[in-house]
Amino acid sequence: MTEEFVRATRDERRARVVKVGDVPLVNLAPGIDTAIVCGNNLTLSFATIAPNAAGAMHSHPNEQMIVVLEGTVDIVLEGKAYGLKTGEVMSIPSGLLHTGVGGEKGSRLLEIFTPARKDFEEKLAKALAALK
Repeated sequence: MTEEFVRATRDERRARVVKVGDVPLVNLAPGIDTAIVCGNNLTLSFATIAPNAAGAMHSHPNEQMIVVLEGTVDIVLEGKAYGLKTGEVMSIPSGLLHTGVGGEKGSRLLEIFTPARKDFEEKLAKALAALK
């Protein structure tokens, strides 16, 4: 089917496609690193959580969806721990206190935030600047 469409140029592809492995890692907390990909209205965070590593309890004005790509993680929300495993997705409404704790073998997550997280954009900009 795609043979009927003109292939994007190298510059067009570069403007729209990101290889996650080429994004510098940002450390969010001890044992928690992420590759941040920014859009206009949303932010993606490809996070790796070491076994039993925990983030600080926090909230933000962004709605958040968490997709467990690998491993297990406990998401603590409103005083309750939700044990998630590979293939499960959890919704975190904006403004609610929450955190994540890596399972015994750690975890890899895709976190999706809307609207875009300006603080994550700033963290990514600093990581990119450090490479220069």
